[in-house]
Amino acid sequence: MGRFAEDMGRLRDEIESERIARQTLIADTRQEITDAAQAFISDLKTTVETLQADFREAHADMAEAARADRNAFLAQLGSSVADLQRQTVALVTELAEERSAGAQAWRGTAASPAQAKAAHKTPHKTAGQQKPPVKGAAGAAKHG
Repeated sequence: MGRFAEDMGRLRDEIESERIARQTLIADTRQEITDAAQAFISDLKTTVETLQADFREAHADMAEAARADRNAFLAQLGSSVADLQRQTVALVTELAEERSAGAQAWRGTAASPAQAKAAHKTPHKTAGQQKPPVKGAAGAAKHG
């Protein structure tokens, strides 16, 4: 074989060895990328699981705090409503007493505030009791 044939044989061997080296490099690179991707995915899963556990714990803490705040608010609201109910009852009672005292004064039967309160608690009307005529009403009708 001549020099040309030897060079061609050597060139073919070099091409073959470079092709094998390229295929090995591609296979090794694929394996490295696959290993790196699997490690990344594994780390990512661990991180996500940790975040989810932390979120669940934080959510439970927030729910407990919100429940405590809500219960405290409702307790305070209940006492405020009870206070308002007591005040309303007191105002309605006072208004009824004043109305009764005014009606008695209008009829001319009121004697004292203590008697007016007593009369309000036990109101009674006799069958023959009528409203007295208004003073000055007859004079106003004559002059009008």
